[in-house]
Amino acid sequence: MACQHKNHAEAAAHTGISASALSENLRLLEEELGIKLFQRGPLGHYPSEAARWLYQRVEVALQRIETLEAGANRVRDVQFRRLEITTPLQFMLGRLSRAASQAVRDLGKTYPHALARVQFRTNWLAEDGDLALPVPDRGEPVERVILDYVDEAAPHDLLFQDDWIAITNFDRSLEQGRVIDFDALRNLRLLLPPLLPAQTHHARSYCARHNLPEPVTVEEDVGTFPTLSRDARPFALLAPRSLVAGGLSRLQLDHVSLPSELVSPVAASVQDGSLLGQAYVGHLKRILAEPDRPIVYDPHITLRQLRYFLVLFDQMNMTAAARKLNVVQPALSNQLRKLEAIIGEPLFERQRTGLKPTPEAEALVPLIEEAVELCGNVAVEARRQASQQGRRLTVGVVPLLNHRGALVEAIAGALEEWTATYPEVKLHVVEAAATVLHRWVETGKISLGLVEAHVSRSVQLDLNSQDQLVVVSKSGRDMLAPGDVPLARLANLPLVLPSDTFGLRQLINKAAEEARVSIVPRVEVNSLAVVLAMVRRMPLATVMPEVTVQPFVAEGAFQINAIVDPTIYRRLSIMFSTSRSLTEIERALVDTIRRHLA
Repeated sequence: MACQHKNHAEAAAHTGISASALSENLRLLEEELGIKLFQRGPLGHYPSEAARWLYQRVEVALQRIETLEAGANRVRDVQFRRLEITTPLQFMLGRLSRAASQAVRDLGKTYPHALARVQFRTNWLAEDGDLALPVPDRGEPVERVILDYVDEAAPHDLLFQDDWIAITNFDRSLEQGRVIDFDALRNLRLLLPPLLPAQTHHARSYCARHNLPEPVTVEEDVGTFPTLSRDARPFALLAPRSLVAGGLSRLQLDHVSLPSELVSPVAASVQDGSLLGQAYVGHLKRILAEPDRPIVYDPHITLRQLRYFLVLFDQMNMTAAARKLNVVQPALSNQLRKLEAIIGEPLFERQRTGLKPTPEAEALVPLIEEAVELCGNVAVEARRQASQQGRRLTVGVVPLLNHRGALVEAIAGALEEWTATYPEVKLHVVEAAATVLHRWVETGKISLGLVEAHVSRSVQLDLNSQDQLVVVSKSGRDMLAPGDVPLARLANLPLVLPSDTFGLRQLINKAAEEARVSIVPRVEVNSLAVVLAMVRRMPLATVMPEVTVQPFVAEGAFQINAIVDPTIYRRLSIMFSTSRSLTEIERALVDTIRRHLA
């Protein structure tokens, strides 16, 4: 329930428990699994990618328990048939995912022999390969339904038309859902979330038809909007409504309708004419036509009771089972009686030689085994990922020019010292522009980012490193006389600079804005090595930290002029997520880098 509501208080009220009790149970679950399930947003807690992954895994087990509680007589003497409902669409706890889950439950009421489950795509643990739930190999026939976006859908396949909207921080004084005009869109950064290739093409074609800027794909989790919710620059992120609706209810972002309709049909494809699949799609269409509502599970059977049952079924002896479970026999008997009371049938006959399973127990074994196996796999996978995260530290750094500079030597020396102190931790270093590093930090792709400018509202620790920016030109070209250069002089220079995704460019832009100087580079290149190569070959100049280019200046390849009025300094800092504090090994790395840079 906590995943389906915008805050824990609302979820607690819906389930009839106190908000403190709900929060405490979620905290204990996070501790047991070793993963962070919820993060705090401006309007409450929102589920992380790990929470959405966990929701899908646990929901299948809850559905199997519901089948158990419906009574053993409904599944006695039937052959189970498995129905796999799969989709490449991302799982976002939205309208489609809730309807798909409810359709599984309704199908079970009319077809008790149906073991159906839904699998949406999740990004958590994706780097470990295919983490789709394996189909239990128990000999049951497997039928399939695929849910996906299509270019066109036949009426009998169409589920609904998913209209696109724009998520924006532009002009928040207007009402939600208003129509934004094309002129306003042309003046905004247009963005796309990670989508399937067909949907990305669909959006780009729409923008081309209406003379809009080409949208840029950003690595944004649209369930939490960790970066865009903190971005002060105006933007509009185009996305199908069903993909983003869940995240919007928890964050202070607006959504607006597009001035010309953009829709993506969502269709259901029943494979090989499956009658069970057709029945499922019928339920799904009916539910999608009804008002959206949360999915509520209220199991009375506990995981302990199911585990006790399986051991009893294996041992066929109460004493032996109690010994194997390391519990006293009366406690085991009590749990068995409770399970039999819920199911409504005796599960074992007590005989002088031990226990004999009833036909009802025999019928329920596949369901119970699957439910226990699913829950066990969830714990194993979650703990494995948590363990891997604890043994791995990923650090991002801004692009550095060469391996000979004082900055590179200081960073390399710090990493050498730190890895010697923590040899059991695998260190992974990646390079990217400052704004990209910020996005990676907020989405958890990297733990720390070494940047040269303050990025958005991130938490940054100063490394006490200060390097003056200088104008760099080719020696002997006489572009500038020796000596200091006022910042205003840069407005008339033919410059090659990196784009404003680089912290270096952000420092220049900020100083120019404060000095009311307009600096427009002739060329933008997001590679510092290529920038210097162009300065060497062409009548261009650039701006870099003095320490970065000093080795080349010493060789006579370049001339440098210090920038004054005002003087601009690059100050390095370590950036990390606002949603957490540094771990011991992370803080040790920060301290080591700070010491080597001093």
